[in-house]
Amino acid sequence: MPLPTIPDYSTYIKTPALIHPAVLKDGHPIEKGVRLIKYSGGFCVVFPYLTPSKKYAVRCWHAEVSDAKRRTQVIAESLKEANLPYFVGFDFYEDGIMTPMGMQPLVVMDWVEAKSLKKFLSEHITEATTINKVAENFKKMVADLHANHFSHGDLQHGNIMVKPDYSLVLVDYDSMYVPKLNGMPDEIKGLVGYQHEARWENKMVSEKADYFSELVIYLSLKALAKMPSLWKDLNMEDTETLLFSGEDIQSKGTSNIFKLLKTDSELAPLVDKLCEFMGKSSIEDLTPLEDAVLSKSEIISSKWQGGNGYKATAKKGEVDDSNKIAGKWGKGNGYVKTNKEDERKKISASISEKFKKPQ
Repeated sequence: MPLPTIPDYSTYIKTPALIHPAVLKDGHPIEKGVRLIKYSGGFCVVFPYLTPSKKYAVRCWHAEVSDAKRRTQVIAESLKEANLPYFVGFDFYEDGIMTPMGMQPLVVMDWVEAKSLKKFLSEHITEATTINKVAENFKKMVADLHANHFSHGDLQHGNIMVKPDYSLVLVDYDSMYVPKLNGMPDEIKGLVGYQHEARWENKMVSEKADYFSELVIYLSLKALAKMPSLWKDLNMEDTETLLFSGEDIQSKGTSNIFKLLKTDSELAPLVDKLCEFMGKSSIEDLTPLEDAVLSKSEIISSKWQGGNGYKATAKKGEVDDSNKIAGKWGKGNGYVKTNKEDERKKISASISEKFKKPQ
């Protein structure tokens, strides 16, 4: 059965008698002048809704999602049980809003006072320390999701909100995976530029669905902290991506943005890992962010410190190989570090040229 359209909902939600959840009693959708404020996506439209006691986000489906009622109820129960700080409270109402097409369900969510990731970046793009703080908070958040075997399923700038203290909140839970949804179809795939090529053919929801997009987002944040000019060079404020376009992902690491990022020694390992991910044929072959960002030395260290009886020791008067290498670089004996600034400028100029608006 066809569902009401976004214009349909925009009309019906203004009539209080058509809104059934008691929690919304005496409330109204928020308008700016004569314009009704709303945020639309591929499956839902969201209306900010003000009641005498609280502000909510009211979500209505304008496209079919298989077994939406069961999905929403299971997700709500799982999130309440986990009690993580990254989700807002929400409830599903089967008798939500009356329309000429019959009674339609809706979800009422707590409103979060925060800015979307892109909005936040646009206001802090020259503040490297701030962006790095958000990047580390992001890494901590996804690690906590992994510990609970959750995936959001549609990690992208519009679904990540940054609060004034730089903590993060996720919104839009239709695509989520929680263990009780194992075996459900993977219908909401996310945005191009954030997703692995194999995601488009993926059949079932998976706790590994975020592994690619979380590396894309983390690398993008770390890169913008170091190279803020990319914000304008890539016209990021007016795109539906962060650092990488769909074409960049399809290039499997050969486009100019990858070459530019690899000129930075800190970013290069993250770029290598993303390229490794792009070479995989299934999202099930990917690894979570907290493992993907480990350096080779950290991996070796973790193996030595695993409580298996091995202990690294050095004989008296001996230095380890890393110190020997550092010494060679520090004593002017013929080794010269390459200055990559000219190379960076050349690549950056070519990227900027690609994204220039037509005159």
